[in-house]
Amino acid sequence: MTKGQQILEDYIKFPLYILTHPIQGYRQFKEEKKGKTSVGLFYLAMMILASIFEYKYTGPVVAMYDQTKFSSISIIVYTIVPVVVLAVANWSITTLLDGKGKMKEIFLMGCYSFFPVVFTTFLCVILSNVVTENEVGFLNLLYIVATFLQGYLIFMGLVVLHEYGIGKTLATVFLTVIATMVIMFIALLIFDLSQQIYGFLYSLYYEISMRFF
Repeated sequence: MTKGQQILEDYIKFPLYILTHPIQGYRQFKEEKKGKTSVGLFYLAMMILASIFEYKYTGPVVAMYDQTKFSSISIIVYTIVPVVVLAVANWSITTLLDGKGKMKEIFLMGCYSFFPVVFTTFLCVILSNVVTENEVGFLNLLYIVATFLQGYLIFMGLVVLHEYGIGKTLATVFLTVIATMVIMFIALLIFDLSQQIYGFLYSLYYEISMRFF
């Protein structure tokens, strides 16, 4: 297999195979180590680019937000953080419930799940500049289908990676949501506390400098 064929296999054919044959695909992903870090990070980066492209170039008929208030930093954070938190939260729960998946595998699975969303987002942004108001519903349908496929990929990935049944996977998804909320609460608490400590230390420094200098 040539280098070009290998790239096509890793970046297009195998993600597409997972989409169409999730159980067999994720087994190869896990057991044959076909899930590659470079590919997962590629689709994470492409999701960020797709979101930026969507925010800046969605047609006026479809755009539901103020495109002048664009922040690439916010898009990067809102794309990366959920995947990382999903991996940490799910691994934390499944470790207690005899799950077989590793944190890295869960993270990469989350990155691979962006596959249908990335292509749909680019397509919809292009179409949004030529559709009429009566055709906006079609674009919304495409987004709904892509989001459903992403959720389906994540769910089936959890089934295969942890070697769970459907019922146990549903239970761990519920617990993962709770764990995610706890993690986010603790993170916000630490952030708020750090801001207060910084504010106190700065005011203390200011008072000392004003008194003695």
